[in-house]
Amino acid sequence: MTRKLVWSAAAALAVSAASSALAGIKDDDINVGVDTTTGRLGILWGGETVELPEISGPLFGFGLDDPGVFTIENPFGGLDPLGAGAILRLEVISFDDALRGWRPGFAGTFENPGDTWDIGAAPLDEHPFWQINSLDPGYVSPPGQTEWNATLRMLDTGSTGYLPSDPVTVTFTPEPTGLALLALGGVLAASRVRRR
Repeated sequence: MTRKLVWSAAAALAVSAASSALAGIKDDDINVGVDTTTGRLGILWGGETVELPEISGPLFGFGLDDPGVFTIENPFGGLDPLGAGAILRLEVISFDDALRGWRPGFAGTFENPGDTWDIGAAPLDEHPFWQINSLDPGYVSPPGQTEWNATLRMLDTGSTGYLPSDPVTVTFTPEPTGLALLALGGVLAASRVRRR
């Protein structure tokens, strides 16, 4: 079921930006709706790898406030818009080391299994800040890592009582210039080890 929904979501999100706007979804966001036949929340995510630009001070590494979480506006991809009374909460299933999500306004992070972010009442379009923290000890382990995965699901804490969504994984990577710096850092670290 999960694989089928992700594949159908990938196909559905492959439409042009114009038809996406007409459908009431956002191509680059995590789109949330409900399967009214099962009462389960569903996520439409295209599955593309998100490139994060380099940042520095007060946060370090790579980061961006996309993708956001968007509630669909029209029936699309087998999902319907959420009913009045739905309140969304993001729950972390797993994040790779050094990856974290910041709640809007940098009001704390979510990065460990079980961490949550209370997003709010539908309809909504909210954007956390995603960061690969280059100061985190897990950033260099395993050596040569170029992608970081966030696996999460959506919960409904409102009066609609929808069942939780199946988990979805979003993959992040530094922008190409950041990857080049990461590779150079690995080469320099290896040469230091050989000199000793």
